[in-house]
Amino acid sequence: MGAPGDIATAVAGHLARANLAGHDSHGVLRIAQYAREAEQGILNAGVRPAVLRKRGAVAIIDSRHGFGHPATSLALEWCLRSARRQGLAAATVVRANHIGRLGDYTETAAAAGLVAIVTVGVVGAGGVAPFGGRERFLGTNPWSIGIPAEADAMVYDAATSGVAEGKVRLARAKRAAVPPGVIVDSEGTATTDPNDYYAGGALLPVGGQVAGHKGYGLGLSAALLGGFAMLAEGTATSAGTGSTQGREPWMAGVFVEAIDPDWFGDGAEYRRRVAAMLEALRGQPPATGGGAVLVPGDPERQSRERRRREGVPVPEAVLSELAAVAARLGVEPLARRH
Repeated sequence: MGAPGDIATAVAGHLARANLAGHDSHGVLRIAQYAREAEQGILNAGVRPAVLRKRGAVAIIDSRHGFGHPATSLALEWCLRSARRQGLAAATVVRANHIGRLGDYTETAAAAGLVAIVTVGVVGAGGVAPFGGRERFLGTNPWSIGIPAEADAMVYDAATSGVAEGKVRLARAKRAAVPPGVIVDSEGTATTDPNDYYAGGALLPVGGQVAGHKGYGLGLSAALLGGFAMLAEGTATSAGTGSTQGREPWMAGVFVEAIDPDWFGDGAEYRRRVAAMLEALRGQPPATGGGAVLVPGDPERQSRERRRREGVPVPEAVLSELAAVAARLGVEPLARRH
């Protein structure tokens, strides 16, 4: 697609890690989307991100309409370095496309011993209806928080909609239903058919039609934090927002923050206590009929172990899409392994 070798490797690695972690909605399924965006001129695969501006503990990273993954990684790297010098740091990313799985970034920070918060949001153009509404207005606006521990870190990563749009796309590829209470059709009626979403329906915030004010508030907050990107003069606002369906977002952007526990005291003791607390949680008695109690990040670790051993399942529809992209680009298609 014209990307420099290191950028291509970074994006491919991000997608592969998403599949290994069990988040197929953010894995190789996305390649067809990226290829379409490149062909439409939305994505410029050949550019590199750069630091647009920095002052004190704050930076603005310019993705230059390129892949969002290396731009967000650059923002995280800058924040980690700065937080080690001054306790905390924050950055926003402008002119980015899809940034991939947020947990990938917070896992990196936690592995380095720092806390990280990463969110991306859009308001005014997206696939999620506001609480009490039926038409699309918000993005899925995910949050991820990584907390370092002496052993396995706590890594929370979730959309503020009942499911991410990629989960609906994956269900459609598998010809499967989505869970009840996560989408409505074009009339605002609850449905489990993923095709209804792509026929003018909408995703619902976390909590659905009963407690969706909670997901709605978190999703709106993500967009408003990401909206710092709009303060950078001369930059476009879109950042990791996906299709805007012809509408300009009111606010959109990526927000990254890093915090060094060492600045609050004994960081090693903090990480030890976090590890002990997480182990205590894992040791809690399970509910009747349930499995073991897990902490955020455990499912991804379990998936990586299993999929490295057994392989990564890829739906036939996704393989067909990848084969079509490979044919257009003149490269060898992904080969199935058994």
